[in-house]
Amino acid sequence: MTQPTYIVELINNIVVVKISGDWNVQADIGYLTVLDETISRVRNDRWALFADLRGWRASEEVINLKHNLTIQLARNNQQAECWLVDNMEQGKHIQHHIENAGVPLYKCVSKQDAEKWLMQYGFYL
Repeated sequence: MTQPTYIVELINNIVVVKISGDWNVQADIGYLTVLDETISRVRNDRWALFADLRGWRASEEVINLKHNLTIQLARNNQQAECWLVDNMEQGKHIQHHIENAGVPLYKCVSKQDAEKWLMQYGFYL
C-alpha cells in the first residue's frame, strides 16, 4: 500500500490537483475540504480544474461511500475539468458529479493533450 497524498494549488484560475496513493476515507474527506476551500477563492471568476490522478487508487470502501453519491461541490463559473489518468476507467465512480453539473470533462493519459484541451477554454497550465 502506498500512502495517500494530495496537493491542491491555484494557478492562473486553474485549480490544480495531484492525488495519488491508496485512497482511504480520511484522505478523501481531507482532500474534499481543501478542494472546496481552494475553489471558493475563484468561484466568482471563470475557472477550470486540472487533476493529475496518475497513481491514485480508490478502494471499494471509498468508491462505495455514501458521500460519493451525494456530495456536490459548488461549481459556479467552472468552465472545464480535465483529468490526467492512468486509464480511462479511473475516477469513473465520481465522474457523474461533473457531468451532472454540465461542466465539460476531458480525460486523457498525456499531459500535453490536457494542456491543449484546457487552452481551448482559455486556461494555461
